[in-house]
Amino acid sequence: MNISTPFPLTQHQNQMGNTFLNLALVIIFHFSMVTFSMKLTILTDQSALLALKDNVIHDPENVLSTNWSVSIPVCNWFGVGCRSKHRRVTGLDLTGLGLVGTLPPHLGNLSFLSFLYITGNSFYGRLPVQLSNLQRLKYLNFGNNSFGGEIPSWLGSLVELRRLYLYRNNFEGVIPFSLGYLPKLEILSLYGNQISGSLPSSIFNISSLQHIYIYNNMLSGSIPSVARDLLLLEVMDFSSNNLTGHIQKDMFDHLPNLKELHLDVNLLSGRIPASLFKYCNELQVLSLAYNQLEGNIPTEIGNLSMLQIFVIGYNHFEGEIPKEIGNLTLLNWFDCGGNNLTGFVPDTLGNFRNLKRLNLEANHLTSSGMSFLSSLTNCKGLELLAFDNNPLISGELPGLVGNLSSSLLRFYASGCDIRGSIPSEIGKLKELQSLSLQDNKLEGSIPSELCNLNKLVFLFLTSNKLSGPIPACLSNLLSLRNLFLGSNMFSSSIPSTLTVLNDLLILNLSSNSLSGALPIDIGKWKVLTNIDLSNNQFSGDIPTGVADLKDLTHFSLSNNRITDFKEKFPREGHLESIQRNHLRRIKHYVVHLNFMFQAANLFGIPWQGLSS
Repeated sequence: MNISTPFPLTQHQNQMGNTFLNLALVIIFHFSMVTFSMKLTILTDQSALLALKDNVIHDPENVLSTNWSVSIPVCNWFGVGCRSKHRRVTGLDLTGLGLVGTLPPHLGNLSFLSFLYITGNSFYGRLPVQLSNLQRLKYLNFGNNSFGGEIPSWLGSLVELRRLYLYRNNFEGVIPFSLGYLPKLEILSLYGNQISGSLPSSIFNISSLQHIYIYNNMLSGSIPSVARDLLLLEVMDFSSNNLTGHIQKDMFDHLPNLKELHLDVNLLSGRIPASLFKYCNELQVLSLAYNQLEGNIPTEIGNLSMLQIFVIGYNHFEGEIPKEIGNLTLLNWFDCGGNNLTGFVPDTLGNFRNLKRLNLEANHLTSSGMSFLSSLTNCKGLELLAFDNNPLISGELPGLVGNLSSSLLRFYASGCDIRGSIPSEIGKLKELQSLSLQDNKLEGSIPSELCNLNKLVFLFLTSNKLSGPIPACLSNLLSLRNLFLGSNMFSSSIPSTLTVLNDLLILNLSSNSLSGALPIDIGKWKVLTNIDLSNNQFSGDIPTGVADLKDLTHFSLSNNRITDFKEKFPREGHLESIQRNHLRRIKHYVVHLNFMFQAANLFGIPWQGLSS
């Protein structure tokens, strides 16, 4: 019996069925091929990452050894990012894992990679040229590793690159000119390497550039001119190099949005271009210290109303500090020390209500009655005040010094021909850690209020005319490390209370009129490295506790009345151990000639042996 369908198919319907069947097979085949291709490409990515794992010889946190396994999907590996659409590796972040090893060429197969961060590890060797295949790469951070060799020129072919960080490595040679071919580059960070040669002019052709950091290298030559507008450039840091020559006069014509300019610690000469003060009105940081720049500080400095840091110390600037500097009301750091500036310290410095650091040292500045100190009482956040080595600043230190910032940490006023006494109000500066008033003409005694500065670490009062006994209350200064009271007229004995200063490193009481015996418990100064008691009237013998000063490298007792060596050091080996062992262990150990010679004569210790 023939079996037939109730509705026989026409020839046209058969053809349509075949078409749909073929289309379905094509679709199934297509998706099968896509799936196969995706599996193949993700396996390529996996293989590249496994090659990196094999090149890591130290993985202190065992991140790769425990997590990067074929049993886990590669997109779930630590530090690996994938795009959901294609399931390809698009990002790799292994920051700060302490990894040690080299980069394999296989990383060049990660063709979808857009960011690669391995900063803060110890990768070394040269960068493999295969990384030039990463044409989708936008962010590359190899900073803080140990990579070496020259910065490869092929980096200029990564045209999608936005940020390039190669800082703190061992790169050497020159900066490749090809980096100027990166049309989308925003940040270039090459600082802390051993790069030499000149700055390539091509980097100033990148209109997208925002930040350049190439400080702490060995660059030489002059800074190239800027031939086009760089409207996005905000930070330029070429400090700590060997750059020479003048700063181009028209350099700042094309940098209207510059916010930070760091050129300190170079060999630049000439004047600051006037264009800087005309066009860079957004400038917040201007750091030019430690160069060979000259000329006056332009009155146009007042135009830079956004300036917060103005550092021009240790150049050859001359003339007066212009009063227009008072317009910089946002300034928090002003350093013009180590120049040839003259004239009065402007009272307008008090306009800097945000001022934290003021350094006027080593100039030829003057001030009537130190009136500038009165204006500085308006600077409530001041932490450092230095006007030392300005011999034309003279007069008495006013009591209003106690009204300075309660945050003041360091006060330097040595070498200023200051007369009178140390004002008791100085004891109000409770946060003070360093006080230097040496090389002046101060008289009278040390005020007891100074003993209230219990955070003081460094006290320098050398070379004045201070007199009276050394205050016993200095023992309150338990943070004290350096105490310099030499070349004054102090009398009486060393207060026995001073031996409670257990952290004292250097003690200089030389060239006074001190007398009496040395403190019996001198051995409590366990970490003391340097004692100078010379040119006084000390008498008696040397306490045996000196033998406990194991870190002592300099001990001067010359021109005193020290006696009875033999009574306190009855055995030849005892004094010899104090001196000879220290001398052998620390070559620069010094005990002044008369002390050593007397000891050598008393105990028959060969002079040559003591000094060897």
